[in-house]
Order: sequence, then structure tokens, then C-alpha cells
Amino acid sequence: MTDHHVLIDVVAILTAVVVLVPLFQRAKLGATLGFLFAGVVIGPDALGLIEDTEAIRILGELGVAFLLFTVGLELPLARLRVMPVSTYSLGVVQILLTGAAIALGVIAFGGSVVAAIAIGGGLALSSTAVVLRVLAERGGITSRFGRTAFTILLMQDLAVGPLLVLVVVLGAGADGIVAALGLAAVKIAAAVAVILFLGPWLIRPLFWLVAIARTPEVFAALTLLVVLCTGLAAQAAGLSMAFGAFLAGMMMADTRYRHQVAAEIQPFRGLLLGLFFITVGMAIDPRFALAEAHVVLPLALAILAGKAVIIAALALLFRASLADSVHLGVLLAQAGEFAFVLIGAGLAVGAVDSGQGQILVLAVALTMMATPPLAKAGRWLSHRIERAHVTKIDSEPETLATLTDHVFIAGFGRVGRSVARSLAARDVPYVAVDLDPHQVTQAAEDGLPVFFGDATRPEVLEAVHVERARAVVVALNTPRESLQLVALLRYIFPELKIYARAYDDTHANDLRQAGALAVVPELVATGTNLAGSILDNLGLKQTPEAEQPPDDALAPHEFRSMD
Repeated sequence: MTDHHVLIDVVAILTAVVVLVPLFQRAKLGATLGFLFAGVVIGPDALGLIEDTEAIRILGELGVAFLLFTVGLELPLARLRVMPVSTYSLGVVQILLTGAAIALGVIAFGGSVVAAIAIGGGLALSSTAVVLRVLAERGGITSRFGRTAFTILLMQDLAVGPLLVLVVVLGAGADGIVAALGLAAVKIAAAVAVILFLGPWLIRPLFWLVAIARTPEVFAALTLLVVLCTGLAAQAAGLSMAFGAFLAGMMMADTRYRHQVAAEIQPFRGLLLGLFFITVGMAIDPRFALAEAHVVLPLALAILAGKAVIIAALALLFRASLADSVHLGVLLAQAGEFAFVLIGAGLAVGAVDSGQGQILVLAVALTMMATPPLAKAGRWLSHRIERAHVTKIDSEPETLATLTDHVFIAGFGRVGRSVARSLAARDVPYVAVDLDPHQVTQAAEDGLPVFFGDATRPEVLEAVHVERARAVVVALNTPRESLQLVALLRYIFPELKIYARAYDDTHANDLRQAGALAVVPELVATGTNLAGSILDNLGLKQTPEAEQPPDDALAPHEFRSMD
């Protein structure tokens, strides 16, 4: 009979996912919001299709652990070491300031110190699962902005252990808080050290033995075992299972098995992470939410607005750009899954009553549901701010008025930047335009002649004096626009030397037919070869430095779009 109920639960969950998630994606609301809404619909307080949520909750926690594990695979220890110290400081100050502000509010409304710590600490932490899922959907976890957001989340995860110790010790009325916190710090440091520094000595021989056996099923089982063991070890030390899984990913990041490990974990991660969001949705009681809407909605809005303002202001204080600060504030404004843990601890010691706890849980869940559309709004607002501050092509006519015998670069991504670097090595003047405000702003800070503009518009071509250019390099990210620009340039300037970046052989043939003098497919060292063709036609020899492209010439560049 029990097995029958389990099967019914599985069917209900899969049906809700298959029906609702594609609808939300089609409406451009994102898969995360679809999973959350699916949880609300099938939860015990709505249709009641799922009554026992404990098993699903455990599987959902594994999904978060697998997500953090895959993030750890992309962030080896060496990469975290080179992150600016200010980013880690920003995470610490954000926790302290946000937590203190909320705690003071709790005390002002008559709450105890223990309740203030549980609620203030819980609401100060953002949702690692939701934020990373949103960033992953946009491919932005490894971007500069994504790494900054993740570092803040990492510091928040580290704070969970000490906050739990404070709530439990103070709630029990026990003495020796300093000793308890000291013991927790020692356990956390020992767990991190064992996982990161001793772990590789154990897992490398294990993976080698399994790899030579050539049994994919055993390799997948070993991967799951590593994630679960490190997660449980971290949990025993007072950290979260998800943080332990992240450490396991970092431990595997420097091994030769990381790519196969990532492939093995991928099928589990997506579905189990979806189950986590479903369990968050199940925590929402629609009837209670409607009855207490006059309290829950203002509280959720206050959390979102207050955290967004504090995080954005702190990011500005730590010298982030205005656009990044606003984007960061909006993205991390929600409360997260650890709020449930800390509020639950407050309930367990009697510092938070059940009515308050349910209202807080609802408010937290609503902030998590609001994150995907808010993240989208944050990206839009960030781009608007960047566009308002970048140097437009017509804002410095005196800079361009005397420009002659130069190379015009359309598009300043990784290829355009590589071409510019090679030209600068031979003192060949150039000017570039790009529609990505992040690229333009960073280039301007580096003192490079890069302007904001659409290279396919005739007025922009006129502003950069294409008619006086030696050559044009078309390095746009969109194949259709590249082809359009080459055709336009060849039509207006029949004698102009046009060099283009192609994505494949078909695109390369189209560009040649449109009038490009030389085309370099994406599969070769595009920027260097384009620069070599230009310099050869200009009667110049490349310097040895220019002949060898920099290590990051064709890698995803630090200055690419951060969303």
C-alpha cells in the first residue's frame, strides 16, 4: 500500500513538472518559477496530491548539493585564491549589516535576542539554489559578475554553522557561547582542510581503479559516493551538505577525471534540483497566505527592498560599478533555504512561535518565487544604467575627427580584443565599436578607443570614418549581422579591405561571396590570423609577440557580458 502511494506521488510530481514547467518557460518566466508553482499546486495545502513531503525534501537537498558540486568543478582552489579580497569582505559585511538591521527590527517589535538572531541571520542569507539556477540559465556562473555573486553566497553558506550554534546555545540558556563558537570554527576548519587537502590523496587512486575497469555504472556510483560522503562530513562539522558538495567539486576540479564526473552528475542534478524548488512551493499554504496577505506580502516586499538596497549600497562602497551594484542587489535580495533552517531552530528552542514561523516561511518562499522575474528586471536595469554611462560614438567627435589610415573593428569581444592587441603591438591605429556596454565600459577604463554603437548602422560607420580606414575587421557575435555588415561595406566601399570572423565553413563561404577579402573560421586562432592578414596586406611584418596569441585569446574572456 505504501509503495502504491509512493508511485502516486511520483506520477503527481512528474505530471506537474511536465505540464507547468514548459508553460512557464514558454511565457519566458523561467523553469525555476515553474517548479515552484508546481509545488504550490500539488502540495498538501492546495490540491493535496502530495501529503508526505519529507522524502521529497531530502531528494531536493541532494539536488542543491549536486548543483554546488558542479559549480565547484568549475572553480578550483587556485581560481578562488585570485578572487579580490574585497569580494569576500563584501560577503561578510553584508551578512553582518543585513542581519543586524533585521535583528533590531525583531527586537523593536518585542522579539527576544534569540529570535532576533534566528530571524535576522536567516533572512540575511540569500538562496544559493535559486540564484545559481538563474545564473546557470543565462550561462553566467563563470563570468566576473557570476563569480562575485557566488563568492557572496559562499560566505553566507559559511555563516550558517555559527548562526545555528548561537541560536541553539542561547535558546537553551547554556553558558560557554565563546567555547561553543570556537569549537564550531575548529570543526569547520578541520572539515574544509580534510576535504580539500587530504581528500585528493584518497579519491585519485579510487577513480583510477574504477576508470581502468571501464565500467560506467561504477564510475557514476563512485561520483555519487564522493558527493554524499563529503556532504555528510561537512554536515557533521556544522556546515551544510551543499557546501560539502561544493568542496568536493573543488577537490575534483584539478583532477583529470573532472569532465567525465561532470557528465555523470548532470542527469541527476537537474531533476533533483527541480524537486528542491517543488518542496519550497509545497511550503506555501494558499489559504493561509490569502488570510494573512496583509502581513505576508508587506513582509516579503520589505525583505526584497531592504536587502536589495543594502547589498547595492555595500557593493558601491566596495567599488563595484553602479550597474553591477544594482544588478547584484536585485539578484541577491531574496531570503533563502537556510532561512527555513534557522527559523526552524528558533521554533525548536521556543524563541519563535508557530504563527510567526509560518508567516516567515511564507514570506521567504514568496521572495524565492519572485527572484527569476526580479533577476530579469535586474539585468535589464543594469544594461540601461551601463548604456547611460558608456561613451557613445557621437559623444567625442574631436577624438575621431582626425582619424585616418586606421583599422575599424566591428565587435570587441574576445576576437575583436585579440585583433586590437596585435594591431597595437605594431602601433597600427584602430577604433572599435560594440553594443555590449560592459565591454565598452571596461575598454574605456583600460584607455582603449572603443565606443558604444551599432556597426551595421550607416551613421556609425560615418562617425568612425570607414571611408578613411585601411581595413575593417568584422568580429560580431551574430552571423546574420556579420554577413549584413560585410555586404553593406562592400556595396558602399568597393575597394575597402574587409576581414571577417566566421562561425563555420558555410558562414565563411557566405562572407566571401558578400565581399570579404579574407575569412577566418572560428575553429582556428581567429584574432591572430585576422591581424596577420591585415598586417601582411599593409606591408608590415608581425613581431614575435604578435605572432603568438595570448593564452586567453580564444578563451571566454574576463570582460565578456556578466549576465
